[in-house]
Amino acid sequence: MLRWVGVSLAALAFGPAAEAAPLTVSGSVEPGAHAATFRWSTSASARVTLEVGRTADLGIWLRTPRKPATSGRALLGSLEPATTYRYRLTARSGRRTARTVGTFTTAIFPAWTVAGVIDRTLFVDGQPFFPRMVYGQCDWAYAQSLEAGVNLYMGSGCSTPWVQLDLLRGRAVSAIPARWKDVADGRGAIGWYHLDEADLHVAPEALPFHPPWQQTRRVTFLTLSGHVYSGSAGPPGGRSVYPRFVARADMIGLDLYPLQVWCRRDAFRAVFEAQRELAALAGPRATYQWIEVAPMEFCRSRPELAPTPLTIRAETWLAIAGGARGIGYFPEHWQPPIARAITRLNTEISALAPALLATEVPASASVGPVRVGARRFNGTTYVIAVNTSWRHVRASVSAPNLRGTARVFGENRGLPVRGGAIRDRFGSLAAHVYVVR
Repeated sequence: MLRWVGVSLAALAFGPAAEAAPLTVSGSVEPGAHAATFRWSTSASARVTLEVGRTADLGIWLRTPRKPATSGRALLGSLEPATTYRYRLTARSGRRTARTVGTFTTAIFPAWTVAGVIDRTLFVDGQPFFPRMVYGQCDWAYAQSLEAGVNLYMGSGCSTPWVQLDLLRGRAVSAIPARWKDVADGRGAIGWYHLDEADLHVAPEALPFHPPWQQTRRVTFLTLSGHVYSGSAGPPGGRSVYPRFVARADMIGLDLYPLQVWCRRDAFRAVFEAQRELAALAGPRATYQWIEVAPMEFCRSRPELAPTPLTIRAETWLAIAGGARGIGYFPEHWQPPIARAITRLNTEISALAPALLATEVPASASVGPVRVGARRFNGTTYVIAVNTSWRHVRASVSAPNLRGTARVFGENRGLPVRGGAIRDRFGSLAAHVYVVR
């Protein structure tokens, strides 16, 4: 009897009191230019989850120990230099939960920058890197484009490579015209780019050959015209030239421009399909696509075809869903509403870059107008779905092993996963990114 009472008193003294004690969690971050190390500790053994992003809607989940512990650490790469991130640590122990949030800013690009392409991905200083580019921009516009999140400048329209590298000062990287290939040693220089739309102007063998990036630690870019897409008329020399063009570069891009070159409002699905074809043609090389962001000469007489924030967003996410590992915006000067749209896109892309550069997994949609792509990163699936039509549709999108709840990135809502699929509404040209743990 006395022993039983003693046990009961011990339970009363220590069990509920210990359970009632508040749980706390604290963390610290050691950022570099492209990666950050996170450390945390808790007041009691707990399971901890870590989320990282650019806005309050954090998009990246990191692997943490599954077993309860009082401390831990994690490393996240594919971060943007000179960029501020947010993070949230959540600790759970029994019924107790504790959270802490914080921010950190990554360092600028190092004085010597190296680059390469591995498994269809651009690596900068050893980390996967998602380029968001402008072409031939003059230095007076750098402040606007840097503020908008541009991180790679392909050439300069008004100055030399030396001036561009000096003005950017490690806040972004540069690709230098191939004719200046010996000027690639400044801070942020990662390689060269060939003649724009070379497939319309020269034979593949006319392009200068650069040693492979394994020797130079520099990459070579080549942008092909939209004629590379099978749905177009084809180049003057026929499609058989394209493998020879691809062999001259490490990163292969295209510019399609359905609004401003084709003068069509009903061809957005070609952005996705052309990107898929380019990725297949490029093999192990990385691919990118230029997005139309302002009127051009071909369709200037039809103002209803001018790019808008809605069309720019749809084309960008269609290209990424189709496998693009980089995005460019052309022309390189923007009106304020367009600049705001590009800023939002770049913030989202940089927040999700570790996942967007991860392994692709199969994905599909139940209705024709919706195009889908998916990635798997750290046990989380990211599904990108875009309505290529102007009409409203309902669609189910699916990818392997989906279950639980799909959080819609940037939209403050969640959807149940039923039968391995997410069912959602899509407005005109709507793009949704689903995060499923």
